[in-house]
Amino acid sequence: MTTLPTERYLFAGDSLTEGTYGESYVERVAQALEQMRVGRKVQVINAGRGGDTIRSLLDRIDEPLLRYRPQWVILAIGINDVWLPWLSSHSLGWRLWFSYRQWAVGQIPTTDLDQFAAAYRALIDKARTIARARVVACTVSPLGEQLASAANRQLARLNGVIKHVAADCRVPVADVWQAFVEELARLPDPSGYVPGEWLFALMDRRRVRAIPPDELSRRRRLYLTCDGIHLNSRGADLWAETILATLFSLQGIESPPLAGAPPSLTLIWADEGPLQMWCAPGWEGRARAITPLLLDTYHQLASLTGTQPPARAVVLDSVHWPQGVSSSSYPMPCARWDGTWGTLWIPATYPASLLRDLSIPEVLATWTHWPRTLAGLEPARASALADLLIVRELARLFLQQLRISPADPELTLLLATYLTQVVLRRRRGEGAAEMAAAWEAWGEVLAQSGTEEGEIRRQAGVLYQIHGEELVASLISRPSSGIEQVRGSLVPGAFRSGR
Repeated sequence: MTTLPTERYLFAGDSLTEGTYGESYVERVAQALEQMRVGRKVQVINAGRGGDTIRSLLDRIDEPLLRYRPQWVILAIGINDVWLPWLSSHSLGWRLWFSYRQWAVGQIPTTDLDQFAAAYRALIDKARTIARARVVACTVSPLGEQLASAANRQLARLNGVIKHVAADCRVPVADVWQAFVEELARLPDPSGYVPGEWLFALMDRRRVRAIPPDELSRRRRLYLTCDGIHLNSRGADLWAETILATLFSLQGIESPPLAGAPPSLTLIWADEGPLQMWCAPGWEGRARAITPLLLDTYHQLASLTGTQPPARAVVLDSVHWPQGVSSSSYPMPCARWDGTWGTLWIPATYPASLLRDLSIPEVLATWTHWPRTLAGLEPARASALADLLIVRELARLFLQQLRISPADPELTLLLATYLTQVVLRRRRGEGAAEMAAAWEAWGEVLAQSGTEEGEIRRQAGVLYQIHGEELVASLISRPSSGIEQVRGSLVPGAFRSGR
């Protein structure tokens, strides 16, 4: 009987690695590795210990390296070298407690960055010489969720040291700090919660054991942590996702979705008319912000078509999106009709790369008639314009419910784009006319670029110029003849559907 080779991953760090408080990112990485490494046995060793500093980890790492001889060592250390001195300077109770910990287990912070760099090099050297392991260095996540705090400014410098040492030693970096910064920077009002006096913090440890981390996050308005430091499910997912992306990149494997059950989605509004709003935990604000546009679009389409398909909209972030059943890659909005319900998949945010691909910066640079509520807010204007793609996806749901679904997907997209233009021109209220005009300006930019999307926008404009809203009634009453009417209105040779 052939014994499968064992691939060992050793995670060395502090309480975030140990996972005693809050959610464990190491467990998530282990699940994904076991799922992907077919034909190999995977052993994940958690060598995290609460309160560890780089010095105490350096003192104790020989034992697990000698015992397990891992092929991979993931270093996630440094947060306590900033956090413990900060707490000690703010509380006599903490100072006494940390003095005891230094005496009992040698958890002494290294505040000098040159000394920290030397200790980090020594950790890498030990992993390479004792276990002959490949090393991945992790930057560490913020202290509290307000990035501008003094502790986080200091931690940013320490993470810079980690990156510098890793580059010198030719060690890859899983940049957890940057992943957290990108997520937290999007929050309009991040929570200022951090552990307080030592007695209250020790009581909080008991609370973390008794109350689910995500519930603590909700109570404290925290996004990635349950107490400002230790991870909730979203933060653990982000840590794991960042490490997995690095590991799989080094191993030439396409990074998979995280293992585990589909996420629990928080119901925001049940039965808001025929439209339900759902979102991943923490994205309630985004769900509320998009709801007026979706409801207005739904009512306009219902009025135009005489039908009201039951529909739900689901707002997901990049962590939860792959675990859903959306048919597009994040963050492109999409719709799916299962014969009974229509589901809209809505991204929580739009990265700059997607906005560039959609030519939105060019529209922002030239368009001057934005609604007053969006004046001067380029990210908000960019998101508002990209959100009009969700309007088109909702129009696609109505077409599918009406069974107006040509075999050619380009023609279906054209009809949904035409309906979008109709809806935007029908809308009323502050900023409605400006957004309709911005959609048309965006279409002109895309058409000038010569892309397929630009040609579809141009053809939809031609349909509206020729037929106005009357084409909708023709499609509903006689779908086949209505589609032929559409074909006859296309500019010849434009794209496959017009040929």
